[in-house]
Amino acid sequence: MPSGYKHGDTPAKAMVRGTISYLESQGLPVNKSAIFRHFDLSRSQGYAALNTSSTPKSDDPEWGETRGRPSKIAESDLQKMEQILWDEKYEDVSLNWSGLAREAGLEMNCNRRTLHRAMGTLGYRRCLVCGRTHTHKRHREKRCDFARKALRTYPLKEDWRRIRFSGELHFGFGLDGRMRLAPRSGEKLCGGCEQEMGNVWPRDIRRLHAWAAVGYGFKSELVFYDPSTSPKGNGAMSMADYCDKVLDKVVKPWLTASGPLSFVLEEDADVFAHGSASKINLAQQWKDTHGLRCSFSCGESPDLSPLESLWPPNKQWTSDLLKDWEDDTLKQAAREAWAGLSQERVNMWVDAMPQRLQLVVELNGSMVSW
Repeated sequence: MPSGYKHGDTPAKAMVRGTISYLESQGLPVNKSAIFRHFDLSRSQGYAALNTSSTPKSDDPEWGETRGRPSKIAESDLQKMEQILWDEKYEDVSLNWSGLAREAGLEMNCNRRTLHRAMGTLGYRRCLVCGRTHTHKRHREKRCDFARKALRTYPLKEDWRRIRFSGELHFGFGLDGRMRLAPRSGEKLCGGCEQEMGNVWPRDIRRLHAWAAVGYGFKSELVFYDPSTSPKGNGAMSMADYCDKVLDKVVKPWLTASGPLSFVLEEDADVFAHGSASKINLAQQWKDTHGLRCSFSCGESPDLSPLESLWPPNKQWTSDLLKDWEDDTLKQAAREAWAGLSQERVNMWVDAMPQRLQLVVELNGSMVSW
């Protein structure tokens, strides 16, 4: 729901007022007619939304939703639990969600699914700005097992040159025209970086979801799979869409052109659509039918994928600010950002995979810096 919404208002009208207010406050050009069209309002409806003479001043948009059930977890409680997840003394403690709440001195009246949605993951933390990392004991054990098996299967850098690393990319767009890549569930700002001006991204007003793959000397095009650019959408791809829009229309031609033995597709184990949760599903059937060689990444390990190492600091772009938020404009901005990523950096990253995995083992499963 747009943050300008107030009781008795409509999301579109509130968003129009908030958008124009923000642009004016920043000294940016304001094309009211274009903004009305963007939010599907007629000229008369748009100007009616701007007419606040009959609206109490206290009801003016302040970019804060006021409806709905109060959050089950207070912001102060979330901060207490977040501090625990960054605390080094808890790195060797196998906390579950209930244990995390107890260690933070909280009595929670919600279930673990609610905590998971609010906090992201218990496995790791990586600061988007300073790069500080924190990996919990249970997750370190999982990462060590994965690294040892991967090194046995692909011990040489030449082995990794056949791997094509794939995954979903979720682009967010802000009111000020900036673009970011939405962080993964364990990518947060540590306490120090969160206090610095400019590090916190306020909210997305549009989102764009794409699939892509990279490898040694290889970079695919972006595959946009979700027609919606709603700021509420999380971009979770369905398995049917993955089979149709990615495997059938993109990966299948690779198999036809170079043969099934020419590459191995590494898929993100954290994405349900890829079929990692079971051995019998639509995605796995497609792979078996077409002879696709594939493997799954180590879940919740962004340090083990080149796709996570290519981005600017804080996963944000500040240049070439957008002038509107039409779907074609958003896609072009994402394509330009993707085209600007260095193939040389990808190649270097791929060749370093054996050393990176060996470091995971030597560090007992801790995250490896970029």
